[in-house]
Amino acid sequence: MVIRKETQYRKLFLAGVVNGIGDRFSSVAVLTMLLRLTGSGQAVGMTLAIRLIPFVFFGPLGGWLADRFSRKTILVTTDLIRVVFALSFLLVHSKEDLWIIYLNTFLMAAGEAVYSPARKSAIPRLVKKENLIKVNSLEQVLIGIVLIGGAFSGGIVAYIFGPM
Repeated sequence: MVIRKETQYRKLFLAGVVNGIGDRFSSVAVLTMLLRLTGSGQAVGMTLAIRLIPFVFFGPLGGWLADRFSRKTILVTTDLIRVVFALSFLLVHSKEDLWIIYLNTFLMAAGEAVYSPARKSAIPRLVKKENLIKVNSLEQVLIGIVLIGGAFSGGIVAYIFGPM
């Protein structure tokens, strides 16, 4: 199997699993909290829209940075910075704190928009050319793993512990 042969990619793959599941878990938790605080589908929809906007602006920046700086440094740095923003959701206790959700949703998505091109551009440098097609297929599997694993685990935790 290609993931056994490509040890450098295996590390990136496993980091992507952790990163992606955490990101989807956080999304479910934040949206559950938001719905609980506001009871508003509009607030949830607005948060989802806010999550997409940074990709328009920061995606190209991520590609530019990946061309000029260490991809590993970009990946680690963006994840460490996003931890701070993820923890800031703990400060939300009422409707008056909604700005924290909106701002940090934007900032976390901006980090993902920088992270994503750096991650994708690192792959061809980590794997042998003959394994690139298999690895790209594995990347699609990764997307499924993180979407299912993150959303499912976030939903279970929200169900068990409640949104707040």
